[in-house]
Amino acid sequence: MNKLIFCDVDGTIVDGSRRMNDVSDLTRYAIKELKKNDHIIISSGRCMDLMDDEIISLKPSGYILCNGAYACVDDKDIYSVYFRQEEVDKIREVVNKYDGFAIFETLNETYVDSLESRPFLEFMNCWGKALTGFREGRDPDDRYLIAMIGFSDRNVMPHVERELKDYADLAAHMQYSSCDVNIRGINKGYGVKKIIEYLNVPLEDTYAFGDGINDLEMLQSVGHPIIMANCNDELRPFGFEETADVLDDGFYKYLTENGLIKAI
Repeated sequence: MNKLIFCDVDGTIVDGSRRMNDVSDLTRYAIKELKKNDHIIISSGRCMDLMDDEIISLKPSGYILCNGAYACVDDKDIYSVYFRQEEVDKIREVVNKYDGFAIFETLNETYVDSLESRPFLEFMNCWGKALTGFREGRDPDDRYLIAMIGFSDRNVMPHVERELKDYADLAAHMQYSSCDVNIRGINKGYGVKKIIEYLNVPLEDTYAFGDGINDLEMLQSVGHPIIMANCNDELRPFGFEETADVLDDGFYKYLTENGLIKAI
């Protein structure tokens, strides 16, 4: 193995918010080439249950999912971290207080209290997602790796952040009044460090591609952090390298321009 590459999904190799739901041919080629000598790790806020067949078909070397709460490499589970019950209860309390929705995720199942919730349906429409796969109700053990919450009224977000600050870490989505709710101290960077240690790869041989604020810790944990031209502006002050927009095959362009793979 020569290099270890971590790659975000939404906004980095697809972009559902701009109706780019399919992985481009150049990205498919890039990942196929990388896998010949390197490890390519898909790093996402999603759980496996919400991972599109498009992404699974890439057959990456491993995954960091649920914003760092779970990781696997070469079909071997590395770790899992779950919310405590009091944290789950507090998230539900705040969501109900401000008339929002909460999606609670295990690795392979995704739960929402009501499939008819107006803010939930608005959120799904904005992201261009189908309702297939969502389960109404709760996991029998109430054990979750990550949550996602959202509200019809953007103005409630400061109140939500204040009330949850001692229970979870929030990563706001750029376009909507919604956010990922992560286990405190757990993020993509946590998963990146665990995998670098597990595979014993020198830091100078590690790369990460991302676009959102939930990618910050991942980008800070590698030797070569790269942001997309369409990234959240909050990432720009950190001075990361930048590649083209996801719609312009920025992932492929960086890899070819920097000699990690050959251009077609």
